[in-house]
Amino acid sequence: MASAGVIDFRDPQAGVDGGGVGGVGGGVGGEEPKKLTREDWRKKKELEEQRKLGNAPAEVDEEGRDINPHIPQYISSVPWYVDPSKRPTLKHQRPQPERQYEFTDCSQWFHRGVNTQSVATKFRKGACGNCGATTHKKKDCMERPRRVGAQHTGADIAPDEFAQPTLAFDFDGKRDRWNGYDPSEHSRIVHEYAKIDSAKRQLKAQKLQEELASGNLESVVHEKDNSGDEDEDKYADDVDMPGTNFDSKRRITVRNLRIREDTAKYLRNLDPNSAYYDPKTRSMRENPYSNMGKTEEE
Repeated sequence: MASAGVIDFRDPQAGVDGGGVGGVGGGVGGEEPKKLTREDWRKKKELEEQRKLGNAPAEVDEEGRDINPHIPQYISSVPWYVDPSKRPTLKHQRPQPERQYEFTDCSQWFHRGVNTQSVATKFRKGACGNCGATTHKKKDCMERPRRVGAQHTGADIAPDEFAQPTLAFDFDGKRDRWNGYDPSEHSRIVHEYAKIDSAKRQLKAQKLQEELASGNLESVVHEKDNSGDEDEDKYADDVDMPGTNFDSKRRITVRNLRIREDTAKYLRNLDPNSAYYDPKTRSMRENPYSNMGKTEEE
C-alpha cells in the first residue's frame, strides 16, 4: 500500500501490474515502477492542459518532432516491449521500415532477346545438347531439333538467354498498360517511314526533272493539281460528321439526317388547329404555314 498522502499512480509503460514481463518482479530490467505523489500528478495534468491550450511548448520526441498534445495516452504511450527507455516518441505508430514491402521500380522490366555479347565457340559441360546454350536443358530447348546436336558437333553454339530478374510490382505497376514499353521500338518504325518518305520525294523530284527536260510541263502541273484532290479523298471516308454521308468515289455529299440546329417541324406552328403531327411515325403531312399563306419551304 501507498503511504499517507502518496497515491500509487503507476506508469503504464513500466510493466504489467507494476511488474516486468508477466508481472513478476520489478519494472523492465528489474527497476521499480514509478510512484507519483498527488502534487506530481497534478503538475503533470496541468502541463498537459497548458500544452493543449498552446501556452506551453509541445513535447519533442527523439527525432526532434513535436508530439501533438491532443493525442490520447493509449496512442502516445510506448509499450514496454517496444522501447524500455520510455522516451516520448510516436515512432511505434509509424510504419516500421523492416516490415515495409519493397516494390520494383516501373523502369525495370524483363530482358528481351538473347545475350549476343558473349558467344561460346565450343560446347560447355552442362549446356543444352541441341543448341549449346547454358541457360536451359535439351528438353526445354525452343530451337528446331538438329540432326546432330551441338553436344556432338561443337559448332554453331547458340547464345545464352538473359537471366530474367524477379519483379514485384505494386497495385499500379501491375495494371500499367505502358509498363515494359520500349520507345526505341517505335522510333525504329518512325525512322523506317522517314526513309521511305525521303525515297518517295527523291523519285518525285527525279520524275519532275525528267518531265521538265522532255518539255511536258503542262502534264506536270496537271498531276500536281490532282495530287491535292487525292490527299483530300484519302481521308474522306474517315470523316464522321452528323447528317452527312460522303462517298469519295462519286464525290457527292448526301444529307440523310437533319442537323440539330434545325427547328423541329411540329414547333413551327404551335396552333393546335394547324397541321397534324403524328408522333408515332414522326411525320407531318400538311403544311404548318397554311393559315399564314406561306409555303413549307419558306
